[in-house]
Amino acid sequence: MNTRNRSLLVAVALVVAIAAVLAVLMTRSEGQDDSSNQTVQGSPQIAGDSLADFDRGSRDGAIDRQAPEVRGVDFNGRSTEIVKDGRPKIIVFLAHWCPHCQAEVPWVQAWVASGAKPDGVDLYAVPTWIDSGRPNYPPDAWLEGEGWSSPVLVDSNDAVADAFGVRGVPFWVFLRSDGTVALRLSGGIGEQELTHIAEALLR
Repeated sequence: MNTRNRSLLVAVALVVAIAAVLAVLMTRSEGQDDSSNQTVQGSPQIAGDSLADFDRGSRDGAIDRQAPEVRGVDFNGRSTEIVKDGRPKIIVFLAHWCPHCQAEVPWVQAWVASGAKPDGVDLYAVPTWIDSGRPNYPPDAWLEGEGWSSPVLVDSNDAVADAFGVRGVPFWVFLRSDGTVALRLSGGIGEQELTHIAEALLR
């Protein structure tokens, strides 16, 4: 091989090596950006002690306990907070693949739209246990399709459900204005029951 051909091969090899290094750097950088975005979009910040796991068969040990405070985002990346602010709260944990949740959401939204929800009580949906391999995914399209109008806090890593002791969905947490737990319920509830509990939170 003559000197000219050897120089050409070295130059080509050098260009290929530089291109490979740049590709690795770009891929790593893109991965870091995605990870950072996922952290912002889907890792809620939780302050305070977690509540005990819910046990339907015994007295709920979370009653009268201070609920954790949660700061996160909705599906559009807007900030959502569930914190002690002097207002009672209803938090409903939902899973997109859960048929009971799918049945619950339309009538709860109708309950809100009809004005049956007391003005002084805030309602939040916390989509949790999100799984792209299960039915009715993605949850944002599901809730949007149902016309859901109350604030949403996305629990993409299940940490919020863990902090509130969720064992099944739908799961309801009712908080007094001082941030303490008034009641937790697992499973579907009726409109009259929801209205009664919501009104009791204001007393």
